[in-house]
Amino acid sequence: MPGSMLGPYRSDLTKPLVIRRAGPTDAAAIARVYVDSWRESYEGQLPANYLAKLDYTAFERHWRQTFAARGWAFVAAEGDRVVGIASGGRARRQNLASGEIYVLYVLAERQGHGIGRGLFDACHFELAKRGHAGTLVWVLASNPARRFYEHLGGKRVAENTLAIGGTRVREVGYLWRD
Repeated sequence: MPGSMLGPYRSDLTKPLVIRRAGPTDAAAIARVYVDSWRESYEGQLPANYLAKLDYTAFERHWRQTFAARGWAFVAAEGDRVVGIASGGRARRQNLASGEIYVLYVLAERQGHGIGRGLFDACHFELAKRGHAGTLVWVLASNPARRFYEHLGGKRVAENTLAIGGTRVREVGYLWRD
């Protein structure tokens, strides 16, 4: 349910960090973290003009539609400020796992403080609670965040090539068996 607290994770700032289930009222904050994280994380990996065109309003609309369609997400919030987001659902490649974390982003300034781990754990638990066997995550092969997933025990199980912003990029799939 929106606003319910899942973990009292503590940051090094003065406000406590809370991992909680997100709802429609979080759509604007989720869109900001999503767009800002893409711009921070993928600078130099994806075309600059593609990243510059990412639109907060369009992503807010997307997240409102996601919640209206009974999709789910978690946010990491320090006071009223959302600093991380995560979401998942049915895996797109069922031959690898039945659950997938589609989105897991933490603002660059807040990385390295356990926030990503808290969001990952919330999603992993939610997928298991919904009866999914295994959890899959796809990450760009050029993204240093791959080390985060490896540190969490993800096993590299697949590769894929896709087009983003007119550029072909390689992604790597990591799996956690339950």
